Amino acid sequence: MTVSITWPAFVEATDRMREATDALARLIADTLAVQFDGTAAYLVLEEDDDGDFMNLHSLLDADGRRLFEFGDDPAMLPALPQGSPLADAWVGLGPADTRTLFKAVQGLHQAGSLFDSLPSALPCDTSPGTPSACCCPPPRGPAAGTSAARTTRAWPAPTAHPRYATPTRFPLPIPPAPR
Repeated sequence: MTVSITWPAFVEATDRMREATDALARLIADTLAVQFDGTAAYLVLEEDDDGDFMNLHSLLDADGRRLFEFGDDPAMLPALPQGSPLADAWVGLGPADTRTLFKAVQGLHQAGSLFDSLPSALPCDTSPGTPSACCCPPPRGPAAGTSAARTTRAWPAPTAHPRYATPTRFPLPIPPAPR
């Protein structure tokens, strides 16, 4: 019998995957922050009934006001500033295209990322029954609720979000493969 993996190799691979998903979540948050002049705080997602994919619902500011609503038609998000290092991180994908954001969120979902819920005290510009929100980076623990809708927090503290047009920090690079 040939052993194709060892326990330490598996642990190292899952650690790398977690680092990569955290980096992608940070890239999403940083990109949305720049696109919406530092006001984007919550990316609202809705999980389909089978749990196969996350649908983009809306983007809220820190006060729960809707900044952008995703629909069936592929609308465009604001463009990144010329020469933004964030644009380079998307390598061939247009970060202003909502389909790019959808692909990135699906990557997080398929990699097993857990999404957080909107803070219960947040007065939302959404109707009752609208899904919770998504915050980057995804939390490491179990999802903060059992509803089908999940979210990812754009900044560690929901009350303190950056207000900047050009980021002072950039997403972490995806770690290299072990040798």
